[in-house]
Amino acid sequence: MSTKITLTLIMILFLISMAGCVSIASSNSGVGTDDARDVVPTPINGTTDGVYQPALPIISDQGEKLQLDATAAGTTQQLGVQEMVAISLESNPSTGYRWFAKSSHPLVIDQQGEAVYKEPDSTGSSLGAAGTEILYFTALSAGKATITLEYKRSWEAEVAPEKTIMIIVEVK
Repeated sequence: MSTKITLTLIMILFLISMAGCVSIASSNSGVGTDDARDVVPTPINGTTDGVYQPALPIISDQGEKLQLDATAAGTTQQLGVQEMVAISLESNPSTGYRWFAKSSHPLVIDQQGEAVYKEPDSTGSSLGAAGTEILYFTALSAGKATITLEYKRSWEAEVAPEKTIMIIVEVK
């Protein structure tokens, strides 16, 4: 008897927690619930207080003004305020390496959320193969900033990054 009561209480708590997750997901303007790996933060349009507030839309190559890759290293890119840039870089987290980003002026342009990792295409054997890490940045105010991307292992603080990419962004 006590086992049935305990299981019933656990099920009720589970359903209540799931109801909270559904209401959060449905309130994020257009967020699909199909795949949590396919979401990235973007600004909510129409905020009246002038403060940037992130939301989570589906990644569909529609929200970004610019889509860059490693060939953009050393270039200067231009964005308008509230426009987003996606930077796609080859990555292999099974080796412990991942991309870390920092902005020289986070009030001008700043990373939005964590990087999203996309598995390599499933053609042939992809075990241990590199995929793509996508980092998203939003232009927050007019100015000039440098995005520095370092490919390194998080626990190797005293070791130079395996790769470094710098991209200058002018926000108008």
